[in-house]
Amino acid sequence: MTTSKKSILDTQKKYGLNLLGALIFLMTMACSGNGNKDLSGHPVESHQIEIVDSLVVDYLGMLSWSHISPDGKKFLAMDLQKSDIILIDNEGKILETLNKSGDQPESIGPNLMGRPQFRNDTEIALLGTKGLFLFDFNGNLKKQFKPDFDPMMNFIILNADVFQFRDANFALGLMAGRNTEGSGFYESTEGTKFEAIDLSKGSYLGVIPFPENSRFKTTEIFPVTNTVPVLRTTKEGVYIAFKNEPKIFFYKWEDLNNPSKEIQLQITNFQLMKGKDPKSVDLNMISFDTREFAYGAINQLNWLDGQLLVSYSTGLSDEEYDNATNGITDFQEIFRLINEKNQSQWALITENGNLIPVEIPENLGRIEFVDQEGNLWISPDRYAMERDYEVLFKARLR
Repeated sequence: MTTSKKSILDTQKKYGLNLLGALIFLMTMACSGNGNKDLSGHPVESHQIEIVDSLVVDYLGMLSWSHISPDGKKFLAMDLQKSDIILIDNEGKILETLNKSGDQPESIGPNLMGRPQFRNDTEIALLGTKGLFLFDFNGNLKKQFKPDFDPMMNFIILNADVFQFRDANFALGLMAGRNTEGSGFYESTEGTKFEAIDLSKGSYLGVIPFPENSRFKTTEIFPVTNTVPVLRTTKEGVYIAFKNEPKIFFYKWEDLNNPSKEIQLQITNFQLMKGKDPKSVDLNMISFDTREFAYGAINQLNWLDGQLLVSYSTGLSDEEYDNATNGITDFQEIFRLINEKNQSQWALITENGNLIPVEIPENLGRIEFVDQEGNLWISPDRYAMERDYEVLFKARLR
Protein backbone atom coordinates (compact mmCIF):
# COMPACT_ATOMS: atom_id res chain seq x y z
CA MET A 1 0.00 0.00 0.00
CA THR A 2 1.24 3.45 -0.80
CA THR A 3 0.95 6.30 1.66
CA SER A 4 0.04 9.04 -0.76
CA LYS A 5 -2.87 11.34 -0.07
CA LYS A 6 -4.97 9.50 -2.62
CA SER A 7 -4.04 6.00 -1.55
CA ILE A 8 -4.99 3.46 -4.20
CA LEU A 9 -5.23 -0.28 -3.75
CA ASP A 10 -5.64 -2.24 -6.98
CA THR A 11 -5.99 -5.99 -6.95
CA GLN A 12 -8.02 -8.78 -8.53
CA LYS A 13 -11.31 -9.78 -6.93
CA LYS A 14 -9.95 -12.94 -5.35
CA TYR A 15 -7.46 -10.91 -3.32
CA GLY A 16 -10.10 -8.61 -1.85
CA LEU A 17 -9.99 -10.25 1.58
CA ASN A 18 -6.28 -9.48 1.89
CA LEU A 19 -7.14 -5.81 2.26
CA LEU A 20 -8.53 -6.41 5.72
CA GLY A 21 -5.24 -6.17 7.55
CA ALA A 22 -4.38 -2.91 5.85
CA LEU A 23 -7.78 -1.46 6.74
CA ILE A 24 -7.85 -2.44 10.41
CA PHE A 25 -6.45 0.92 11.53
CA LEU A 26 -8.60 2.78 9.04
CA MET A 27 -11.95 1.32 10.04
CA THR A 28 -11.25 1.31 13.78
CA MET A 29 -10.35 4.97 13.74
CA ALA A 30 -13.27 5.88 11.50
CA CYS A 31 -15.70 4.93 14.26
CA SER A 32 -13.81 6.44 17.19
CA GLY A 33 -13.24 9.94 18.47
CA ASN A 34 -15.14 12.18 20.82
CA GLY A 35 -17.15 15.30 20.20
CA ASN A 36 -19.28 17.84 22.03
CA LYS A 37 -20.66 19.80 19.10
CA ASP A 38 -24.01 21.52 19.37
CA LEU A 39 -26.73 20.67 16.88
CA SER A 40 -27.66 24.15 15.74
CA GLY A 41 -31.20 24.60 14.57
CA HIS A 42 -32.65 22.05 17.02
CA PRO A 43 -33.80 23.84 20.18
CA VAL A 44 -34.27 20.66 22.21
CA GLU A 45 -33.06 19.36 25.52
CA SER A 46 -29.66 17.69 25.56
CA HIS A 47 -28.53 14.67 27.54
CA GLN A 48 -25.28 13.88 29.25
CA ILE A 49 -23.21 10.74 29.70
CA GLU A 50 -22.37 9.84 33.30
CA ILE A 51 -19.57 7.33 33.90
CA VAL A 52 -20.55 4.95 36.71
CA ASP A 53 -17.92 2.20 36.48
CA SER A 54 -15.18 0.74 34.32
CA LEU A 55 -13.76 -2.60 33.20
CA VAL A 56 -9.97 -2.79 33.04
CA VAL A 57 -8.21 -5.58 31.14
CA ASP A 58 -4.49 -6.31 31.38
CA TYR A 59 -3.85 -6.60 27.66
CA LEU A 60 -1.37 -5.18 25.20
CA GLY A 61 -2.75 -4.86 21.70
CA MET A 62 -5.62 -3.27 19.84
CA LEU A 63 -8.86 -4.59 21.28
CA SER A 64 -12.12 -3.90 19.51
CA TRP A 65 -15.04 -4.57 21.85
CA SER A 66 -17.87 -6.59 20.39
CA HIS A 67 -20.67 -7.75 22.72
CA ILE A 68 -21.87 -8.32 26.28
CA SER A 69 -23.69 -11.48 27.36
CA PRO A 70 -27.40 -11.22 28.27
CA ASP A 71 -26.61 -11.75 31.96
CA GLY A 72 -23.91 -9.04 31.85
CA LYS A 73 -21.19 -11.36 33.18
CA LYS A 74 -19.10 -11.88 30.04
CA PHE A 75 -17.65 -9.67 27.30
CA LEU A 76 -16.37 -10.37 23.81
CA ALA A 77 -13.55 -8.46 22.16
CA MET A 78 -11.38 -8.89 19.07
CA ASP A 79 -7.69 -8.35 18.52
CA LEU A 80 -7.94 -7.16 14.94
CA GLN A 81 -4.25 -7.61 14.26
CA LYS A 82 -4.20 -11.26 15.33
CA SER A 83 -7.78 -12.25 14.36
CA ASP A 84 -8.22 -13.41 17.97
CA ILE A 85 -11.58 -13.44 19.71
CA ILE A 86 -11.21 -12.85 23.45
CA LEU A 87 -13.67 -13.84 26.17
CA ILE A 88 -13.47 -11.64 29.29
CA ASP A 89 -15.34 -11.82 32.59
CA ASN A 90 -16.84 -8.86 34.43
CA GLU A 91 -13.72 -8.51 36.57
CA GLY A 92 -11.52 -7.98 33.52
CA LYS A 93 -9.98 -11.47 33.54
CA ILE A 94 -9.31 -13.05 30.15
CA LEU A 95 -11.03 -16.44 30.21
CA GLU A 96 -10.36 -17.73 26.71
CA THR A 97 -8.78 -16.72 23.42
CA LEU A 98 -10.27 -18.17 20.25
CA ASN A 99 -8.91 -18.03 16.74
CA LYS A 100 -11.25 -19.69 14.27
CA SER A 101 -10.14 -18.17 10.96
CA GLY A 102 -7.85 -19.60 8.29
CA ASP A 103 -7.63 -23.23 7.15
CA GLN A 104 -8.07 -25.11 10.43
CA PRO A 105 -10.79 -27.82 10.67
CA GLU A 106 -13.29 -25.63 12.54
CA SER A 107 -12.52 -22.51 10.51
CA ILE A 108 -15.32 -20.04 9.89
CA GLY A 109 -13.49 -18.92 6.73
CA PRO A 110 -10.75 -16.37 6.05
CA ASN A 111 -12.33 -13.66 8.22
CA LEU A 112 -15.27 -12.77 10.41
CA MET A 113 -18.25 -11.27 8.60
CA GLY A 114 -19.54 -9.29 11.56
CA ARG A 115 -18.80 -8.59 15.20
CA PRO A 116 -18.81 -11.78 17.36
CA GLN A 117 -22.01 -12.14 19.35
CA PHE A 118 -23.30 -14.00 22.38
CA ARG A 119 -26.15 -16.25 21.35
CA ASN A 120 -27.05 -16.67 25.02
CA ASP A 121 -25.22 -16.88 28.36
CA THR A 122 -23.20 -19.97 27.35
CA GLU A 123 -22.49 -19.76 23.60
CA ILE A 124 -20.50 -17.53 21.25
CA ALA A 125 -21.73 -17.05 17.68
CA LEU A 126 -19.31 -16.32 14.83
CA LEU A 127 -20.35 -15.53 11.26
CA GLY A 128 -17.99 -16.32 8.39
CA THR A 129 -18.05 -17.36 4.75
CA LYS A 130 -18.63 -20.96 5.88
CA GLY A 131 -21.73 -20.00 7.79
CA LEU A 132 -22.81 -19.40 11.37
CA PHE A 133 -20.80 -21.25 14.04
CA LEU A 134 -21.63 -21.74 17.71
CA PHE A 135 -18.84 -22.31 20.25
CA ASP A 136 -18.91 -22.86 23.99
CA PHE A 137 -16.80 -20.71 26.30
CA ASN A 138 -13.90 -23.17 26.02
CA GLY A 139 -13.79 -22.76 22.25
CA ASN A 140 -15.40 -26.10 21.46
CA LEU A 141 -17.61 -26.19 18.36
CA LYS A 142 -21.23 -26.85 19.28
CA LYS A 143 -22.90 -26.48 15.88
CA GLN A 144 -22.38 -25.11 12.37
CA PHE A 145 -25.12 -23.73 10.14
CA LYS A 146 -23.92 -23.95 6.55
CA PRO A 147 -25.47 -21.62 3.94
CA ASP A 148 -27.03 -23.08 0.82
CA PHE A 149 -25.08 -20.63 -1.35
CA ASP A 150 -21.46 -19.55 -1.65
CA PRO A 151 -20.88 -16.24 0.17
CA MET A 152 -18.11 -14.53 -1.77
CA MET A 153 -17.90 -11.13 -0.17
CA ASN A 154 -14.73 -9.45 -1.42
CA PHE A 155 -14.62 -6.59 1.03
CA ILE A 156 -15.41 -6.81 4.74
CA ILE A 157 -15.46 -4.06 7.36
CA LEU A 158 -14.49 -5.90 10.50
CA ASN A 159 -16.15 -3.90 13.26
CA ALA A 160 -19.38 -2.99 11.47
CA ASP A 161 -22.70 -3.77 13.18
CA VAL A 162 -23.89 -6.18 10.50
CA PHE A 163 -24.59 -9.34 12.55
CA GLN A 164 -27.13 -9.45 15.39
CA PHE A 165 -29.65 -11.81 17.00
CA ARG A 166 -33.35 -11.12 17.33
CA ASP A 167 -33.51 -14.01 19.79
CA ALA A 168 -31.50 -17.17 20.40
CA ASN A 169 -32.91 -18.88 17.30
CA PHE A 170 -32.99 -16.08 14.75
CA ALA A 171 -30.24 -13.78 13.47
CA LEU A 172 -29.55 -11.29 10.70
CA GLY A 173 -26.16 -11.15 9.00
CA LEU A 174 -24.55 -9.33 6.09
CA MET A 175 -23.13 -11.98 3.74
CA ALA A 176 -23.98 -10.57 0.28
CA GLY A 177 -23.32 -13.85 -1.53
CA ARG A 178 -26.62 -13.84 -3.42
CA ASN A 179 -25.86 -10.65 -5.34
CA THR A 180 -25.44 -11.34 -9.04
CA GLU A 181 -23.73 -8.07 -9.96
CA GLY A 182 -20.94 -5.90 -8.61
CA SER A 183 -17.37 -6.70 -7.67
CA GLY A 184 -17.94 -6.76 -3.93
CA PHE A 185 -16.23 -3.39 -3.51
CA TYR A 186 -18.80 -1.36 -5.42
CA GLU A 187 -22.33 -1.69 -4.11
CA SER A 188 -24.85 -3.50 -6.27
CA THR A 189 -28.48 -2.40 -6.17
CA GLU A 190 -29.52 -5.91 -7.19
CA GLY A 191 -30.41 -8.69 -4.79
CA THR A 192 -30.79 -8.68 -1.02
CA LYS A 193 -28.46 -7.15 1.53
CA PHE A 194 -28.85 -9.52 4.50
CA GLU A 195 -29.41 -13.15 5.38
CA ALA A 196 -32.12 -14.14 7.84
CA ILE A 197 -30.69 -17.18 9.65
CA ASP A 198 -33.21 -19.47 11.34
CA LEU A 199 -31.21 -21.61 13.76
CA SER A 200 -34.20 -23.80 14.62
CA LYS A 201 -34.48 -24.85 10.96
CA GLY A 202 -30.86 -24.36 9.93
CA SER A 203 -32.01 -22.22 7.00
CA TYR A 204 -30.86 -19.04 5.28
CA LEU A 205 -33.13 -16.58 3.51
CA GLY A 206 -32.06 -13.49 1.56
CA VAL A 207 -33.88 -10.41 2.90
CA ILE A 208 -33.81 -6.61 2.79
CA PRO A 209 -33.08 -5.37 -0.73
CA PHE A 210 -32.10 -1.74 -1.09
CA PRO A 211 -35.25 0.27 -0.27
CA GLU A 212 -36.83 2.08 -3.19
CA ASN A 213 -36.48 5.40 -1.36
CA SER A 214 -32.79 4.95 -0.60
CA ARG A 215 -30.48 7.35 -2.39
CA PHE A 216 -28.34 4.32 -3.30
CA LYS A 217 -31.17 2.76 -5.33
CA THR A 218 -29.86 4.34 -8.52
CA THR A 219 -28.01 3.58 -11.73
CA GLU A 220 -24.87 5.16 -10.24
CA ILE A 221 -22.53 3.07 -8.10
CA PHE A 222 -20.86 3.72 -4.76
CA PRO A 223 -18.05 1.95 -2.88
CA VAL A 224 -19.19 -0.30 -0.04
CA THR A 225 -17.14 1.82 2.37
CA ASN A 226 -19.86 4.46 1.98
CA THR A 227 -22.90 2.21 1.74
CA VAL A 228 -22.17 -0.34 4.47
CA PRO A 229 -25.32 -0.81 6.56
CA VAL A 230 -25.65 -0.63 10.32
CA LEU A 231 -28.56 -2.29 12.06
CA ARG A 232 -30.22 -2.59 15.43
CA THR A 233 -32.64 -5.39 16.22
CA THR A 234 -35.56 -4.93 18.62
CA LYS A 235 -38.46 -7.16 19.65
CA GLU A 236 -40.73 -5.50 17.06
CA GLY A 237 -38.34 -5.35 14.12
CA VAL A 238 -35.03 -4.03 12.85
CA TYR A 239 -33.73 -0.53 12.15
CA ILE A 240 -31.26 -0.16 9.29
CA ALA A 241 -29.23 2.77 7.99
CA PHE A 242 -26.73 2.94 5.14
CA LYS A 243 -23.57 4.81 6.04
CA ASN A 244 -23.61 7.89 3.77
CA GLU A 245 -27.37 8.41 3.88
CA PRO A 246 -29.06 10.35 6.73
CA LYS A 247 -32.13 8.11 6.77
CA ILE A 248 -33.26 5.12 8.84
CA PHE A 249 -35.52 2.33 7.60
CA PHE A 250 -37.59 0.19 9.96
CA TYR A 251 -38.70 -3.34 9.05
CA LYS A 252 -41.17 -5.45 10.97
CA TRP A 253 -40.13 -9.05 11.46
CA GLU A 254 -43.16 -10.15 9.47
CA ASP A 255 -41.87 -8.36 6.34
CA LEU A 256 -38.13 -8.01 5.93
CA ASN A 257 -38.34 -6.87 2.31
CA ASN A 258 -40.39 -3.70 2.62
CA PRO A 259 -39.75 -1.02 5.25
CA SER A 260 -42.83 -0.09 7.25
CA LYS A 261 -41.36 3.24 8.33
CA GLU A 262 -38.69 5.69 7.19
CA ILE A 263 -37.07 8.35 9.35
CA GLN A 264 -35.30 11.24 7.63
CA LEU A 265 -32.66 12.44 10.08
CA GLN A 266 -32.53 16.21 10.51
CA ILE A 267 -28.76 16.50 10.30
CA THR A 268 -27.47 19.80 8.98
CA ASN A 269 -24.51 19.93 6.61
CA PHE A 270 -24.36 16.15 6.11
CA GLN A 271 -21.76 15.70 3.35
CA LEU A 272 -22.94 13.33 0.62
CA MET A 273 -20.64 11.42 -1.70
CA LYS A 274 -21.46 11.55 -5.41
CA GLY A 275 -22.03 8.29 -7.25
CA LYS A 276 -20.07 7.13 -10.29
CA ASP A 277 -21.05 5.93 -13.72
CA PRO A 278 -20.42 2.14 -13.72
CA LYS A 279 -18.69 2.52 -17.07
CA SER A 280 -16.12 4.87 -15.55
CA VAL A 281 -14.63 2.29 -13.13
CA ASP A 282 -13.10 -1.15 -13.44
CA LEU A 283 -15.36 -3.42 -11.39
CA ASN A 284 -12.64 -6.08 -11.32
CA MET A 285 -10.38 -3.83 -9.27
CA ILE A 286 -10.55 -2.67 -5.67
CA SER A 287 -9.50 0.91 -5.08
CA PHE A 288 -10.17 3.65 -2.60
CA ASP A 289 -9.30 7.25 -1.96
CA THR A 290 -8.90 8.57 1.58
CA ARG A 291 -11.48 11.24 0.67
CA GLU A 292 -14.14 8.53 0.78
CA PHE A 293 -13.75 8.27 4.55
CA ALA A 294 -14.40 11.95 5.22
CA TYR A 295 -18.03 12.14 4.09
CA GLY A 296 -21.05 12.11 6.38
CA ALA A 297 -21.62 8.78 8.10
CA ILE A 298 -24.17 6.97 10.20
CA ASN A 299 -21.77 4.95 12.32
CA GLN A 300 -23.98 3.15 14.82
CA LEU A 301 -27.53 2.60 15.98
CA ASN A 302 -28.31 1.55 19.54
CA TRP A 303 -31.62 0.84 21.27
CA LEU A 304 -31.89 2.55 24.64
CA ASP A 305 -35.05 2.49 26.77
CA GLY A 306 -37.33 2.28 23.74
CA GLN A 307 -35.54 4.95 21.71
CA LEU A 308 -32.89 4.97 19.02
CA LEU A 309 -29.48 6.38 19.86
CA VAL A 310 -27.40 7.26 16.80
CA SER A 311 -23.69 7.89 16.40
CA TYR A 312 -22.95 9.95 13.31
CA SER A 313 -20.47 12.36 11.77
CA THR A 314 -21.44 15.13 9.37
CA GLY A 315 -18.32 14.81 7.21
CA LEU A 316 -15.94 17.33 5.70
CA SER A 317 -16.55 19.50 2.66
CA ASP A 318 -14.04 19.28 -0.19
CA GLU A 319 -12.43 22.48 1.05
CA GLU A 320 -12.24 21.27 4.65
CA TYR A 321 -10.76 17.96 3.55
CA ASP A 322 -8.13 19.63 1.37
CA ASN A 323 -7.18 22.07 4.15
CA ALA A 324 -6.89 19.25 6.70
CA THR A 325 -4.73 16.96 4.57
CA ASN A 326 -2.78 19.40 2.43
CA GLY A 327 0.85 18.34 2.16
CA ILE A 328 0.36 15.15 4.24
CA THR A 329 1.64 11.92 2.71
CA ASP A 330 1.54 9.53 5.66
CA PHE A 331 -1.50 7.27 5.40
CA GLN A 332 -2.23 6.96 9.13
CA GLU A 333 -1.66 10.66 9.72
CA ILE A 334 -4.30 11.47 7.11
CA PHE A 335 -6.84 9.35 8.95
CA ARG A 336 -5.87 10.85 12.28
CA LEU A 337 -6.51 14.32 10.86
CA ILE A 338 -9.79 13.23 9.29
CA ASN A 339 -10.89 11.78 12.62
CA GLU A 340 -9.86 14.94 14.45
CA LYS A 341 -11.85 17.21 12.13
CA ASN A 342 -14.80 14.87 11.59
CA GLN A 343 -15.66 13.83 15.12
CA SER A 344 -18.57 11.58 15.99
CA GLN A 345 -21.68 13.02 17.57
CA TRP A 346 -24.38 11.19 19.49
CA ALA A 347 -28.08 11.94 19.65
CA LEU A 348 -31.43 10.38 20.49
CA ILE A 349 -33.80 10.25 17.53
CA THR A 350 -37.39 11.46 17.72
CA GLU A 351 -40.15 10.04 15.53
CA ASN A 352 -39.90 12.95 13.07
CA GLY A 353 -36.13 12.62 12.75
CA ASN A 354 -35.10 15.48 15.04
CA LEU A 355 -32.01 14.84 17.11
CA ILE A 356 -31.71 15.34 20.86
CA PRO A 357 -27.98 15.91 21.45
CA VAL A 358 -26.04 13.69 23.81
CA GLU A 359 -22.98 15.44 25.24
CA ILE A 360 -19.89 13.24 25.23
CA PRO A 361 -17.26 13.49 27.98
CA GLU A 362 -13.70 14.13 26.92
CA ASN A 363 -11.59 11.14 25.90
CA LEU A 364 -14.54 8.84 25.12
CA GLY A 365 -14.82 7.15 21.75
CA ARG A 366 -17.43 4.61 20.65
CA ILE A 367 -20.53 3.18 22.31
CA GLU A 368 -19.74 -0.51 21.97
CA PHE A 369 -23.05 -1.92 23.19
CA VAL A 370 -25.99 -1.37 25.53
CA ASP A 371 -26.74 -4.04 28.16
CA GLN A 372 -30.09 -5.40 29.34
CA GLU A 373 -30.29 -2.80 32.12
CA GLY A 374 -29.79 0.16 29.78
CA ASN A 375 -26.15 0.78 30.65
CA LEU A 376 -23.91 2.05 27.87
CA TRP A 377 -20.47 0.49 27.53
CA ILE A 378 -18.07 2.93 25.89
CA SER A 379 -14.48 2.53 24.73
CA PRO A 380 -11.99 5.39 25.10
CA ASP A 381 -10.84 7.64 22.30
CA ARG A 382 -7.71 5.90 21.03
CA TYR A 383 -6.14 9.24 20.20
CA ALA A 384 -6.52 10.61 23.73
CA MET A 385 -3.67 8.70 25.38
CA GLU A 386 -1.58 5.57 25.11
CA ARG A 387 -2.13 2.81 27.68
CA ASP A 388 -0.54 -0.48 28.61
CA TYR A 389 -4.02 -1.86 29.38
CA GLU A 390 -7.50 -1.85 27.84
CA VAL A 391 -10.48 -0.18 29.46
CA LEU A 392 -14.23 -0.08 28.87
CA PHE A 393 -16.43 2.47 30.63
CA LYS A 394 -19.89 1.75 31.99
CA ALA A 395 -22.18 4.77 31.70
CA ARG A 396 -25.74 6.01 32.01
CA LEU A 397 -27.64 8.59 30.02
CA ARG A 398 -28.83 11.55 32.10
